[in-house]
Amino acid sequence: MPGETELHKTLKKEGCRWLLRMGYRCIAAEVRVPPLGIVDAVGTGTFRAYHNYLAIPREMPQVCFIECKATRGDFLRDCSNDGQLELCLDQRRGSQKRKRRRLRHNIGLGKFDSCLMQPMANLHYVLAPAGVVQKKDLAPRWGLLSYGETGVNVVVKPLWQETSQMQYVESAIARALTGDIFRADDRAMASVNRELFAQQMALAERIRSIRPRAIFAPPGDINFTTDKMQMHTDKIK
Repeated sequence: MPGETELHKTLKKEGCRWLLRMGYRCIAAEVRVPPLGIVDAVGTGTFRAYHNYLAIPREMPQVCFIECKATRGDFLRDCSNDGQLELCLDQRRGSQKRKRRRLRHNIGLGKFDSCLMQPMANLHYVLAPAGVVQKKDLAPRWGLLSYGETGVNVVVKPLWQETSQMQYVESAIARALTGDIFRADDRAMASVNRELFAQQMALAERIRSIRPRAIFAPPGDINFTTDKMQMHTDKIK
């Protein structure tokens, strides 16, 4: 992403690795999930009996969202305290009365509250460096992952959210991965073109550095050559 710091990139990579270790099999970073926006790390999977989050005796699908926050200011930008929660609740009640339910943007809400208003995942985590986010700062039902020298550790477990949109989220993951493939091809071609251009520029510099040099024979050698040619002409005559 434009303007992204190296720490935020590291957090996204570590978040995806943690999802893989936890058993999720469909994983991607920077997934665009309308109307929530871009989620830093997303994982989906079907967990067997007693190995799911609730430890129930049957297979259960799970969807997990991870929001990476490199600084406290970045975390506070996604928090909302402007009193718009009631307005969005009214909008949600009105949309439920319609035959065709449409996803709506939660105007005035931050991403943390929006994820609760538009339930797409069962589990929600905030991943931040150790000490950046405290337990008291978390939004309701959100968990906390801490990144440090020992890797990613669970500080606060999230509360299970029953409603999720696994198929919808997996289609968003597929779109994100497909876009990554095309962008990787473009970056590879751009890298090759830059290398060829650099080689051409180096060759042009070498060609310009080679100047034509005229070699002139000494005056004595010219006279000697002229006399010898005249003698040869006289013999032919």
